[in-house]
Amino acid sequence: MSGLIEQLPFEPRASARAPKHKDTSGTCRERAAADLLRSVAMITPNERLSLERSAANWELRAQLLDRLAQTERARGEAASQKLRA
Repeated sequence: MSGLIEQLPFEPRASARAPKHKDTSGTCRERAAADLLRSVAMITPNERLSLERSAANWELRAQLLDRLAQTERARGEAASQKLRA
């Protein structure tokens, strides 16, 4: 029986998962804006407050990521100036 079944060549491929969402200040701000927009359509005050809190948290995360990027740039500039001196 095994002679009747032909082996198909196997070619491994990457999975079809969606690419990982990058965690940047821009994407955090997009999520904050989306949460605020969705909060307008909420019927109950609890749903609205929950989304407003979520938007505020995303904005805080975006600010944190901006500060981290700014600090990293400053460190890079300081290091390059030390190398030049």
